[in-house]
Amino acid sequence: MIEPSFFDEQTESFSSFREVISKYRPLSVFGKKIFSNLIPLKEEELHAHFRFLLDIAVCEEKRMNVEHILEDFHEISASLASIDSGTADEVDLFEIKRFIHHQRALKKILDGCNLNILSTFDPLWLTLDPQKSGSYIFYLQNSEIEELTSNYGKIQKEIEKLYSESIEAINERFNLSLNEKRFVIERTNAEDLIKSNLVMIEREGVRSYTLVVRPTEKILQKEEELFNLENALKEAQSREMKRITFEIERWTEKIREEIKTISMFDLSFAQIKALKDGYVFPEFSDTIDLDGAFHPIVKAGLEEKSLEYTTLTGHFDEGLTLIFGPNMGGKTTILRTLALSCALAMYGFPIPAKRGKIPPVEWIRFIGTPSENIDLSSFAVQIDEIVDAMKLEGRGLILIDEFGSGTNPYEGEALATALARYLSKTKNLTVMVTHFRRAIEGVECKKYTVGQLNFSEDITLQTLKAKIDHRLTDGALLTNGDALKLAKVLGIPKEIFDDASKILELISTNKK
Repeated sequence: MIEPSFFDEQTESFSSFREVISKYRPLSVFGKKIFSNLIPLKEEELHAHFRFLLDIAVCEEKRMNVEHILEDFHEISASLASIDSGTADEVDLFEIKRFIHHQRALKKILDGCNLNILSTFDPLWLTLDPQKSGSYIFYLQNSEIEELTSNYGKIQKEIEKLYSESIEAINERFNLSLNEKRFVIERTNAEDLIKSNLVMIEREGVRSYTLVVRPTEKILQKEEELFNLENALKEAQSREMKRITFEIERWTEKIREEIKTISMFDLSFAQIKALKDGYVFPEFSDTIDLDGAFHPIVKAGLEEKSLEYTTLTGHFDEGLTLIFGPNMGGKTTILRTLALSCALAMYGFPIPAKRGKIPPVEWIRFIGTPSENIDLSSFAVQIDEIVDAMKLEGRGLILIDEFGSGTNPYEGEALATALARYLSKTKNLTVMVTHFRRAIEGVECKKYTVGQLNFSEDITLQTLKAKIDHRLTDGALLTNGDALKLAKVLGIPKEIFDDASKILELISTNKK
């Protein structure tokens, strides 16, 4: 036996699962990660998950505020790693502070909805926001840094004042109008100024000099003080950085756990958006029991064309359910709806239905006519897929569309009938669509007919779809002649119709 993946590529594409759930994508960077790597839930996880979805539904009225916060979260794994390794810088602390700021805002909203799932980080917030600004803007600050910064600013101003005095003295002595300590002057006007020793040559050009006001002894003393203060400030900031980093380090694991909680909340909050689209929380049982189920992609496609969509109501037991009926009856859409509903439930999403019971399954496989050009015949591919499905461990859902239609009808019917008998005895849930009469009549199992035509009214090619009953009818209504009736009302020549009627009568007599 083979440990199964939940989907194979064909089944996932057939159900349109990814396309459907893309509408319910999480918004935070954390939620998006788990969404891109979704796995189905285990049977023991399902009830707890849907209870959680029910709990968070109380926050629906706050959706706009919640989603705004979720969108603003940034990735902080690199910053947490820097904290743990002792290599964090101010940017890392800023990222951590921003995360805690948004987490606190989200917690306030959820707590207001009596959804107490987020942790308290108040002590860490006080460490990161000693000024109690309430903002996530971060800079290193304490009383020592504040005093050193203040003194640094004062000395800078004193130095600026001393330079201003020197500039004023130069202007007065040499009749200039300088405003900055660095300036350009023509060579013809610079000789006396350079000799005065009040300036230094920074750059000498062909026609001019770039000069800088020479610092006085007082300025040099103040600049030395400034240099020493700068070093002291760096050391104070380094000590404060180490202190805060040490404080945060005690919280990093809790922050990582909080990210997991926010991720799961974000995913779940996105999932319950489906409730507004007519989805419901599934119940779990041993059978599939759907009332008013629909496939949203198919439904939207029909509504775009102003065509009516018929929802699916039906019961599907362990073993085999056979569905029989003419083309265009909606049999393949039923299979798609079953695949999607079971997949959504197992991945923790509401299902598109008025009501629905879903069995916990470990895998789903669709077996139909291949749509791509491949070397093998469609029949060979179906056989290969059936063989693979039979090797899978655990309980699964098998959906078979027209098995045996790709080979000669006699052998195809024989194999389809034998396959139906075999699958009716397994623990899997199998739904098999077929046209083969022997399969329908020769197997004891649940049976539905779909796609009956209403011949009580005029039928044209334009009104044909509207005359088809897409609802499941309990039992196999194996009536001969519907195809002939349809051919007749659509105008097939009488000679052909009469001949086909005789041939059908002979076939039916032989079968009896």
